[in-house]
Amino acid sequence: MDLSDLVLLFKVQTLIEQKDFEGANEVVDDLLKQNPDNASIIFAKALCLDAMGDFEASLEMAEKARSIDVDVVPDDFYNAIVFKANNAVKQTPKKSEKSKIPSILKSGENLIERGEFNKAKLFFDRARGIQDDNMEALVCQAYCFDSLGKKTHAHELVDDIDRFEIDPKFLRYYDELMGIDADDACYDHISLKEVTDLCDDGFGYLKDYKIKDAKACFNKALKLDDKDVNPVVGNAYCLYHLGYYVLAFKECKKAINMDIESIDRDFYRKVKSKASEVK
Repeated sequence: MDLSDLVLLFKVQTLIEQKDFEGANEVVDDLLKQNPDNASIIFAKALCLDAMGDFEASLEMAEKARSIDVDVVPDDFYNAIVFKANNAVKQTPKKSEKSKIPSILKSGENLIERGEFNKAKLFFDRARGIQDDNMEALVCQAYCFDSLGKKTHAHELVDDIDRFEIDPKFLRYYDELMGIDADDACYDHISLKEVTDLCDDGFGYLKDYKIKDAKACFNKALKLDDKDVNPVVGNAYCLYHLGYYVLAFKECKKAINMDIESIDRDFYRKVKSKASEVK
């Protein structure tokens, strides 16, 4: 590989890192028109297709490049793209199966409403057969076991489930299983004006990415009123942005215990994922 080839690959990789996939693709396509049999350019095309998620086409280009010059395509890239291409093919039917889960759950719910728990459980078994970690199917499955008198098994299924991760439409099954009165969980705390002002300032600092200033505001607010959920939420965001994912997750849990609707669900899942990586 000569210097011009290295410059080309560097330019394409830079555009890909900047997520300018179309720009990278245009550069490569223009060069391919001029040099259709240049192994380095063909490999650059493979890089573009890989970045855009078209793994089968990327593999095709990588193999074409290797047939011209086997040393152009690094073994690590080739092995990775072979795996991605094969895995993408295997996952295709799974994706179409997953799209059936909502209707399967609905059929199971209809049977629950009619008190036919044995039949309903079969639908939730089927949903979990497609996606074992589907929270809604798991909760409904446990609900059926509970209704059929198998209470110990039902609770074993849901003991480790996080209520906040369940679709709100299915919470009634979980709450009934766990003996939770949703009305009792209603947050009706009235914020002090000083606390509200400090939290407004804190969230303003967060938007400007002034994390330490934001955290100072939320800490002051908590000293004024540790029963107010807003500074707890603010602290969770601050800790997340500072990279303290486990502490951020603890703050999220604390906020949820105070008010189930206080934390954005997508943010919660993001924090939980990061915290689990640390552990």
